[in-house]
Amino acid sequence: MSQVTSSSDPNANEARFIVTFFAKTRPSNAASGAILVQDDTKSQSRACGPTFSSLLAPQVSPGSLTLLTNNTLAAGVFQSIYTVTAPFPNPAKVRHHASIAAFEALHAVEIVFDLVPSSTTPDFVRPVKLAVFDMDSTLINEEVIDELARSIGITDAVAAITARAMNGEIEFEQSLRERLALLQGVKADVWEELKNTITVAKGAKDLIEYLREHGVITVVVSGGFAPMANWLKEQLGLDHAFANHLIVSPSNSKYAYPHLSGELSPEHPIVVPEYKKQVLEMLARDNSIPLSETFVVGDGSNDLLMLGAAGLGVAWRAKERVQKVAPQRLNGRTLSDLIYLLGGTVEERSR
Repeated sequence: MSQVTSSSDPNANEARFIVTFFAKTRPSNAASGAILVQDDTKSQSRACGPTFSSLLAPQVSPGSLTLLTNNTLAAGVFQSIYTVTAPFPNPAKVRHHASIAAFEALHAVEIVFDLVPSSTTPDFVRPVKLAVFDMDSTLINEEVIDELARSIGITDAVAAITARAMNGEIEFEQSLRERLALLQGVKADVWEELKNTITVAKGAKDLIEYLREHGVITVVVSGGFAPMANWLKEQLGLDHAFANHLIVSPSNSKYAYPHLSGELSPEHPIVVPEYKKQVLEMLARDNSIPLSETFVVGDGSNDLLMLGAAGLGVAWRAKERVQKVAPQRLNGRTLSDLIYLLGGTVEERSR
């Protein structure tokens, strides 16, 4: 991930280490001030306050960790904010430490770690100016390529390749070309049908609205396909959409209608993991945004590079292999849970 670094500025030698706890079992009618780990807020504070501070201390420079505040953000969501001094802890390394995994298992929580400069977070708000999202199984519930396969009755064959690709068992570009070859002959107007069946993920609209209200540039970059990415851009009010472009062939003796050729357009870049990272870096550079102020969310192995390059990269309901190696991960109920990581509350969205 993009790291906070020290400089001649004295304030740069201090940062906020923000630790957000999400209970794996949370009431559906979440209300602020409710429990997180145990049956009362006192046991919650013991579990995620002093107890956790003592667990965290060995992973930072001696004497550099100071607890500033513990806050219950909502039912099942609790946050501890620390001051740390340079050299700063790496949030990804802390997240993957065996002691953290043991703590999560013991208390039935998932923990997200973040590090931001103290000078940019006077109100404990995570600085974000650019947010980049994957599309399939992230901003939408489906895998579009699997839905294309369903339209011609080859769901299982394509879905099996998709699963292997998202788990990182085969290279993404190879898997994409293999699946597309199976989709030759799909009607070119299939996108209009899919717009009636594809569903936007729960909480996506609230999350994007929150980001836009705070002046954040919002982007979808997808290993899926441009017609659906552009449709989603309009649905959610995103600023940019990047996705793969397919070749459409005219009707012929085999197919009496315009159809997908089963090939990618050579006139456009293929959205592989490296390209996703390049889009993040390009948009940050073009808008004079430091990578430390970028936020990335995705679920597949093809998202790992951009997740690692972001200031805060969160694998959302990710594939098993991705969760094991991603900088941060969260298996929440709704994408609006991510608002808590940025210093907001979901309750703001309902007012």
